[in-house]
Amino acid sequence: MSQRSLVLVEKAWSQYFENGELDLKTLRPEVANSWQRCRNLKIDPFHEAQGSVNQLELRDRLYAKQRLMKIARPFMENLYNFVRGSGFQVILTDEFGFLLDVLGDTEIVSQTRPLDLCPGGDWSEAVKGTNAIGTAIAERKPVQIHAWEHFSRQHHFLTCSAAPIFDADGTMIGVLDITGDYRVANPHTLGMVVAGVNAIENQLCLQRATHKLYMAYRYSNTLMESISDGLISIDNNGLITEINAKAGEIFGVNAGSVKGRHVAQVYQRPPVLQLLTDGIEYVNKEMTVERTGRKIHTSGSLLRDDRGTIIGAVAVFRENTSRLLQSPRRPALPAQRYTFDDIIGQSSAITELKEWARLAASSPSTVLIKGESGTGKELFAQAIHNASTRRDYPFIAINSAALPEALVESELFGHDEGAFTGSRKGGHAGKFEIAEGGTVFLDEIGDMPLGVQAKLLRVIQEKKVVRIGSAQERQVDIRIIAATHKDLHAEVQRGTFRQDLYYRLNVLEIRVPALRERLDDIPALTAHLTRQIAAKLNRGEIRTDTHLMNTLMAHTWPGNVRELENTLERAIVRVGEDGVLRAEILDFPTDEQSGASPAAGKRDIADIKSLRDSEKELICEALAAYEGNIRQASANLGLGRNTFYRKMKEFGISL
Repeated sequence: MSQRSLVLVEKAWSQYFENGELDLKTLRPEVANSWQRCRNLKIDPFHEAQGSVNQLELRDRLYAKQRLMKIARPFMENLYNFVRGSGFQVILTDEFGFLLDVLGDTEIVSQTRPLDLCPGGDWSEAVKGTNAIGTAIAERKPVQIHAWEHFSRQHHFLTCSAAPIFDADGTMIGVLDITGDYRVANPHTLGMVVAGVNAIENQLCLQRATHKLYMAYRYSNTLMESISDGLISIDNNGLITEINAKAGEIFGVNAGSVKGRHVAQVYQRPPVLQLLTDGIEYVNKEMTVERTGRKIHTSGSLLRDDRGTIIGAVAVFRENTSRLLQSPRRPALPAQRYTFDDIIGQSSAITELKEWARLAASSPSTVLIKGESGTGKELFAQAIHNASTRRDYPFIAINSAALPEALVESELFGHDEGAFTGSRKGGHAGKFEIAEGGTVFLDEIGDMPLGVQAKLLRVIQEKKVVRIGSAQERQVDIRIIAATHKDLHAEVQRGTFRQDLYYRLNVLEIRVPALRERLDDIPALTAHLTRQIAAKLNRGEIRTDTHLMNTLMAHTWPGNVRELENTLERAIVRVGEDGVLRAEILDFPTDEQSGASPAAGKRDIADIKSLRDSEKELICEALAAYEGNIRQASANLGLGRNTFYRKMKEFGISL
């Protein structure tokens, strides 16, 4: 911007605050529109508004944006290398304008820290007035705000260039910004920011495509492993591309180790090779497995690409039915089958948590799962295990609160023969040894005795266990996932939990939200649980009436998903012949005082307001009580101002 233009903008700024007139010839449309929004929001241009979150809320915001920060960081560092030493800083914010990450020269960072230009600072228009970050969010496009174009006088020494970041679905998820002293501004800065955002968005799309490919692979792999027949696919050279566990069992080979080998190394004179030569498919052809002499039937089909070109063949192997009928039934082994697909919910809270948990699954680090009782902590633990490289090894769950203190040590670490009265002959392996190669899930870790905590710390640090009554150290290869409903940090302060163990466990923290924090998931959870319970009780299709969901959404759910499941089961037992699940037959525990519970009194269910109406009423009451003061009204309701403004817009509330 030229010196003459700067003088004109400064004059336009002074004129606007002296007589309220906008110089539309001088000001760019996005700047003029922003100034008007700021005036409507009653922002004081002469005093710096303090807008930053506390450390707890900042941690939650950083946690929610882990994926974006991880992707954006390399591009931020690349941009900073261009502006290093010029008094500029590169900034990443969330979609509300809260700063997440800042890279900058020491001088400009210290100069702007009093302005909250640091992690946790709120640079939305509603707090800081016209600025590139907040205005880019409002305009949903790249914006550069220079010197006196800023609404607040305290920001006139800055020039800011920002561009919003959108995910593959077109949802804004953050903002990238470069900020510095306007006197050394570069006209190409905004172009650099836009290029950086394009790179970040491309990486987001690439990561999403990679995830879809991975899920498609997992889906096809699961299908292969779930069928009862053996299956082998080969390419045109006869090399094995896929083989399931059942085929490995039939031919006496390790399915994982023969991929890439020639099919003739698995079984002799394979008919599937002749299929590649003559193109004649076959069905239920009898053959003998040379290694075992077993008679089996095999069918073969060609594999073709979209153009019809042969790219390989697939063979299916089925054992003779008569032999199967004569075979003794094997005892069923317990399987941990819950995956991330089994976690019901599409709310932002649960979706972001599943993404973070998937990242945790790909890491060997210790995981600490926090959450109230009934939220599904073990469900997440099993999903992490099944998404990890340890999925083919044991998942051993131990409830630390359910075991008597005298038995905890023996169960975890095992014992040698004669270690104590009643010890097993020959000794007994503990859970850590049994879980070799897999995962140990320590539920309710906060209830573990202090003496056992010290030994657990040694297992985590050195991957070694010592049985009771033995001096021999045994090496173990396990991953530990712990869970608790307690505040372990508070337990450390009280002296009931070891501080060193807390920090060893709390490497990757996963907080499972309470049901009241993910009310949007109640319809999907209700539908899923209703089908599941109806099948268990041998009931036909269960339908729901119009008032049921309002009642469920209004309840506080202190027992979370477990309470929802129990409540639905009690209600389904009462469902009449019409198969309709009505709100009137819901029976909440009598010790819970909830306005949604019919058991709490004779209140007509039709009088209960929806959650949306209740929210709107509370916001209107708060605004009236504080005479339109947004800061006080939002603080009284425990909402951030951005959330408060969004709710006002959503409900059509104006001052």
